[in-house]
Amino acid sequence: MKVSIEDLSPIKKKILVEVSSQDVDKEMDAVYQELSEKVSIDGFRKGKVPKGILETRYKEYVLGEVVSKVIETSYPQAIRENSLSPVSRPDINVKEGIERGKPFSYTATVEVKPPIKIEGYIGMELKRETVTADDDDEVEKALEALRERNAYYNEVDRPAQENDAALIDFEGFIDDKPIKNGKTFDFYTVIGAKRLLPDLENAMIGMKKGEEKEVKVKFPAEYSEKELADKEALFKLKVKAVKERDMPKLDDEFAKDLKLDNLAQLKDKIKEGIRLEKEAAERARLKKEILEKLIERNSFETPPSLVANYLQSMISRTMEGIKQGKLKVEDPTEATYEKLRDKYAKVAETRAKEEIVLDAVAKHENISVTAEELDLKVKQIAQQSYQNFDSLKRQLIEQGTDSILMAEILEDKVFDFIIGKAR
Repeated sequence: MKVSIEDLSPIKKKILVEVSSQDVDKEMDAVYQELSEKVSIDGFRKGKVPKGILETRYKEYVLGEVVSKVIETSYPQAIRENSLSPVSRPDINVKEGIERGKPFSYTATVEVKPPIKIEGYIGMELKRETVTADDDDEVEKALEALRERNAYYNEVDRPAQENDAALIDFEGFIDDKPIKNGKTFDFYTVIGAKRLLPDLENAMIGMKKGEEKEVKVKFPAEYSEKELADKEALFKLKVKAVKERDMPKLDDEFAKDLKLDNLAQLKDKIKEGIRLEKEAAERARLKKEILEKLIERNSFETPPSLVANYLQSMISRTMEGIKQGKLKVEDPTEATYEKLRDKYAKVAETRAKEEIVLDAVAKHENISVTAEELDLKVKQIAQQSYQNFDSLKRQLIEQGTDSILMAEILEDKVFDFIIGKAR
C-alpha cells in the first residue's frame, strides 16, 4: 500500500491511498467465496457455485463490496502509519472503479488537530487556595441534610399540612373530557416538594384521610405539553393517607444506623466528605485557570468538526436529560435544538480548544495511559458501584467507552504534570 499526504491547511489533510493489485485480488476472492456460501443457485450446493456464474450474476454487487472492504481495511492503516489524529469522518473520493489485477486508488479528506508548539505550561503561575473543613456551620448543615434524607413518615389522623407526605388518587378533566394520561392512582408525594402543579398541591393542605375534593387547576402557559398549556382543568382528588415526617435524633444511635460507632465518628466522616468536596472544587478551579492560560498563550486554528462533535454531544445530553426528567427547564421554548445550539456554541468551541492544548502537552511530554492505570480506574469504579471488575471492564470495551475513560485518566495526568511544574 502506498500513501501520500497533501496538506490542505493546518487542520485539513488529503490522503491519497493506493492499494496493490495483489491485495485487491485477495479481497475480491474473499468476497466471492463468502458469496458462494450464502447464495442458492439451482444445480449447485452452497459453497460450490463456480466463480464464473457468480461473476455473471453478482459482479456489480461484488465490486461494491470489495471497494468498501478495501477502504475499511486500508484507511485505518494509513492513519496509523502516518500518525494522524482525525477529528472528522473521512470524505472518500473514488475516481475509478476497482478491477482484478489492477491497483485501486482513492482519496480521503479529513480534519485533524492542528500541530502546536505548545508553550507556557512549564512554570505556570497559579494560585492554590487552602482547603479546610473546620467550619462548624458547614458540618451542622450537612448533618441536618443527612437527617432529612433519613427521615421517615408515620401515618397520622389529622388534616394534611406543609411537609407532610400524602398518598393520593387524582384525575383531570377539561371541558368534562378526561385529560390524556391525567389519571393516577396511589401517587406518593410530599406537600411542598413541588412535584405537582401548585393548585393541586395546595388543595391537599387541610384534607384528611378518605376525603375527596374537586379542584380547579390552571396549567402554566409554558407547560411542557402544549395541548394543556394555559388551560384550566378540573381535578378530582382523593387523599388515601396522610403521613407526618419524623426526623431522627442527632445522637449515637443515629450514627449506628449509618453503620458508624458514634456521633463523633459521623461528624469526622462528614468533615472528611466536605474536605474532599472542597478539594475537588479547588482542583476544578485550577484546571479552568490552567486551560484559560494555555489557550490564551497558544494560538491555533480549531477544526470545525471537533467543535461540532462537542456541540452535538452537549445538545443530545441536555435534550435527553429533559426528556427523562433529570433536567428541569423553566421555559420549554428555550430547550429547542436551535436555542440549545446557540447556547452551547461558545462552550463547544472552548472544549475543543481545551482538548487540543491538553493533547499537545501530552504528546510533547510523552504522557500516556498504561493498561495498569486503566485497570486501577475500572477497579475504583467497580468498587464504588458494587460491580464485578471483569464484567465491568468487558462492558466498557464492548461499548467503546474504555477510550473515554482513558482520555479522562490522560487529562488528569497532564494536569498533575502542569500543577507539579507550576509556581
